[in-house]
Amino acid sequence: MKRWRCTVCGYIHEGDEPPKNCPVCGVGSEMFELVIENAQVDAGQDEVTQEIIADILIVGGGAAGLGAACTALGEGASVIVLEKADRLGGTTIRSGGGYWVPCNTKQKESGWEDNKEDAIRYMARYSYSNQYNSEAERFGLTPHQFELIESYVNNAHNMADYLENIGALKSVMEINWTGKPQVDYMDHLPENKGIRGRTLYPMNEQGKLGMGVELIRQLEKYVKDKGGIVHTGYRVSEIIMEDGKAVGLVALANGKEHRFIAKKGIIFGSGGYSHDLELMTSLQRGPHYGGCSVSTNTGDFIKIAGSIGASIGNTAGAFRAQSLIDAYISNPEGSSSVFYIPGDSIILVNKYGKRVVDEKRNYTDRAMVHFVWDPVKAEWTNLLTFMVFDERTATLWQGFPPYPIQGTPLPNYLLKADSLPELAKAIEERMKQLAPHTGGFSLDDNFSDALLKTVEQFNSYAKLGVDLDFNRGENAYDREWTTFPPTIPNVEWPNKESKNYTMYPISENGPYYAIVLAVGTLDTNGGPVVNGNAQVLDWKGNVIPGLYGAGNCIASPTANAYWGAGSTIGPALTYGFIAVNHALSKE
Repeated sequence: MKRWRCTVCGYIHEGDEPPKNCPVCGVGSEMFELVIENAQVDAGQDEVTQEIIADILIVGGGAAGLGAACTALGEGASVIVLEKADRLGGTTIRSGGGYWVPCNTKQKESGWEDNKEDAIRYMARYSYSNQYNSEAERFGLTPHQFELIESYVNNAHNMADYLENIGALKSVMEINWTGKPQVDYMDHLPENKGIRGRTLYPMNEQGKLGMGVELIRQLEKYVKDKGGIVHTGYRVSEIIMEDGKAVGLVALANGKEHRFIAKKGIIFGSGGYSHDLELMTSLQRGPHYGGCSVSTNTGDFIKIAGSIGASIGNTAGAFRAQSLIDAYISNPEGSSSVFYIPGDSIILVNKYGKRVVDEKRNYTDRAMVHFVWDPVKAEWTNLLTFMVFDERTATLWQGFPPYPIQGTPLPNYLLKADSLPELAKAIEERMKQLAPHTGGFSLDDNFSDALLKTVEQFNSYAKLGVDLDFNRGENAYDREWTTFPPTIPNVEWPNKESKNYTMYPISENGPYYAIVLAVGTLDTNGGPVVNGNAQVLDWKGNVIPGLYGAGNCIASPTANAYWGAGSTIGPALTYGFIAVNHALSKE
């Protein structure tokens, strides 16, 4: 039997041909490659045999690294990019490709007004809710916290314009299915003011919205067309210091050490530590199972910069989404993230058979419900949660991850039964199978009866049009981002009588489906602390000259908030842009 790998998310499919669509990330069959067992990767095909000098050295070939490389090349600087993996793209290539840019040019062109103070106020409120004070200086934030946010707002729109003007990255503003630009993820907060259009995407060759694959394609093409040097298969192991300044790097490839010297600056954009089990266990706030970050994200910058005295911050931080635990266990290096919970006749319940969250909330905040701790039973109450839905949702939204196309084999993470009690039994059996990975996590004895009552209650809310428990559908985000028309054509949706189209009564008749969810990371976002110029700081708050950071490898300017779609790639691109401009501006 042939094995096919999705080049975007890493999903493995077995069959004579690749699947029509990837059940995990949704891309077409053209994005699959045949897995050649025991293939040897020649990471040293571009092997460096002598010390090489460039104006800017960049570590990492995702959005942060390639965006910085484009900026440097656009300014006429020489650039070397060192990528640990055997290909460029990082976690960005697995993403939706959006980048969050307040006050951007596309907004203005479409008639939407945005201003810096409103953006900063919203970001401060979301990232630091426990400190936020609308009347206080810096809205209650520390000088450093405020500096990072303010620098982001001052530079993000310039970054997007610059990359477009030099021909490195064409951007487009998404218009959603309602005909409007997208809202932010906390559009209902008073500080947000319902501003639309802050998220941009790469424009593909057809003039339409592209994803992470397209973003990397454009950036990589510009870097190579402009003569940037790219080395894949090079793992940076050391920062070379001279008189307290970072001046170069040592990288390992094919068992050999190679030295690189930077005349202007060194920029790390090397990803977080999602695939370092020791760091995940010791630093994160609770258990995680997979996600969508690439397997080379092992916290290299924390270890390398830490060894020269860099301050480390936001270590428990991460951008999160719920994760298909079964998919993760069968393919730990693939993507298992569930960003949206599509459909209307669907609920999310815990081990007690009770709903725990507005199912239409954004993925990173929704994932936080998994960190509820039971102080009596000494366990994570919501370690695992369960998507429960009927044939209506499975059919109408088929092909949108995580739902397979009807008629194709059920993926290993999808359970099916003819009745809700039978579905409960199937979930219980799956808990036994997962026990070695979950510490024996199990359903409550009354799960089946509670599930029936929860479905009955949800159905009453759906008919009423009001979710009295979690306010599902009350806000624009729920109605526009995570609730959208069916994937199959010519279906009347929503129902004309619907009072709240984010909810529809779950059918009284089977079959029914369930998917087991854990929490995973898009990637962690803690690491060396930087200032508003993207310069890495030591433990005394002093700059380490010559050293910069951007993306998920640093203590993120977002803290643990997800301001809007593209809150990973936006800061990555922006702080890479800031880093290059600062490095090149110095004499």
